[in-house]
Amino acid sequence: MELRHLRYFCAVADYGTFSEAGRQLHVSQSAISEQIADLEREVGGALINRTAGRTRLTPHGQLFLAEARKTLLSADRAVEITNRSLLGQIGSLSIGFFLWGAGAFFARIIRDYRKLHPDIKLSLYEMRTPEQMEALTNGKIDIAFARPLEPPFDRTLRAELLYRDPIVVVLPRDHPLAGRPISIDGLISERFVLCDRQMTPALFDGIVALCSAAGFSPNIVNTSATWSGVLTLVESGEGVALVPSGVRYLRPPGVVISPLVPQNLYMGLAVAWSPENEGPIVQDFLRLVRENKDRIQRSSGN
Repeated sequence: MELRHLRYFCAVADYGTFSEAGRQLHVSQSAISEQIADLEREVGGALINRTAGRTRLTPHGQLFLAEARKTLLSADRAVEITNRSLLGQIGSLSIGFFLWGAGAFFARIIRDYRKLHPDIKLSLYEMRTPEQMEALTNGKIDIAFARPLEPPFDRTLRAELLYRDPIVVVLPRDHPLAGRPISIDGLISERFVLCDRQMTPALFDGIVALCSAAGFSPNIVNTSATWSGVLTLVESGEGVALVPSGVRYLRPPGVVISPLVPQNLYMGLAVAWSPENEGPIVQDFLRLVRENKDRIQRSSGN
């Protein structure tokens, strides 16, 4: 049964005659008559009494009319919802983030987006960068606030750098160097605590290269799979650590953070997405992030 049949039938019921229904729908009277006849053959009985003057619905036609209106309303609603979805006005958006890396701007961006797109269902997932890359690839999330892309994900995903997070030195509170800027060669005799290389290969290698350029190899005494673990190890007196400045949001009371001078080691924060999932909802969110890029950089201290 075609929706056109239902629309023609409802028009005849509304306007009283085949000719007036045809005028309102901008089709010929004969087309209306043929479609109604097809409809009656399909349902197996008369729906309209064809008498001189105004047409009248049969009792079966009255029952059919009520259901036909419901069907047309549902069809119109389906078209409306689909159109709004195609325009990015309704739907869902899943976003991955890691709290200390997203910094102060993340919550504000999310609040702004909710105000602009109240009919979009937002789902937020806290996860580390490697987990975000996998989630983008398998479609679990649509947007990631993560570290810049590395192989193999740089071949299949897209990303834009938002800001560069400077590397700082974390020391126990009672350390003699605490509270003042520190050069890398000032750490030559220190024990180092690092985040596992598999978690942050670019930073791990960058620290080793920085130390090598200063003429020494870092004495790495311990590693951790999390930045909170690194900070706990430093607080426990295991050594010092070089960490992104955003880690300050996780800082325990027993450590202090000092700037590294000269400042020539950074970790970037990027917004990433899959081009295979770059629909209007993702595009709208990326547009909001781009419009606020200057504010994001200011909030990060860049």
